[in-house]
Amino acid sequence: MTPNIRYINHHSGKWLLLSLLLFFAAGTANGQTDLEEHTDSIEATDSANVRKILFLGDSMTGWMAERLNAYGAINDFEVATIVWDGSTIAKWANSPRLKEIISQQKPDAIIVSLGMNEMLERNPQRRLEKPVDKLLAEFGDMPLLWIGPPSWPWQKDADEFNDWMQQTLGKKRYFNSNDLEIRRQSKSNPHPSRDGIEEWIDNVAEWMPGNSELSIDSLAKPDPGKFSRGKTFVYRRMKEKL
Repeated sequence: MTPNIRYINHHSGKWLLLSLLLFFAAGTANGQTDLEEHTDSIEATDSANVRKILFLGDSMTGWMAERLNAYGAINDFEVATIVWDGSTIAKWANSPRLKEIISQQKPDAIIVSLGMNEMLERNPQRRLEKPVDKLLAEFGDMPLLWIGPPSWPWQKDADEFNDWMQQTLGKKRYFNSNDLEIRRQSKSNPHPSRDGIEEWIDNVAEWMPGNSELSIDSLAKPDPGKFSRGKTFVYRRMKEKL
């Protein structure tokens, strides 16, 4: 009986080895094993596309968000907008409601348009480091794009502000708008006209793929003059609380 037992064990071992070889051969026949398929699935989940953007900022944010939402209407994402007229970086950083707003909206990414009132600072780090750090702490690991302010019509030198912001946030999180030729509401008014806002956001949208943290499938361009509001659009006046 003993020789038969040894023969059977040896024979089964050969078949087990052959079965394993056939299994791995089948798995790699198309250049991919089950483990690799699982890894690919995880990577696909991690790089999920943005479906909702929270756009917050000062008085220029309204039209900016409406133009971006026009992109969203044809590219499968929406924009929730919070406009705080005349607001500053510090004002947003010190608002107790910001965390609540982010929690309520549950965005996939955040876009900020702030800095018009601070861009001529000669030592931005001294004044802005703490409020910017507070905002970044509130945003956490969420994909972020900060759209820097356009130049004042009579004062284009804002290099200190833009250089510091880009260094602090990183190149993928900061869009420098200072050198854009954007049409304004008047020669002495820093606020862009509606056409100027359209040019501005079109420039940002063209830059975003491959340059920003925001992962969006497509950024096909909407028709000229197309603006639309998302489901959430909140406007606060300068003296109102957020």
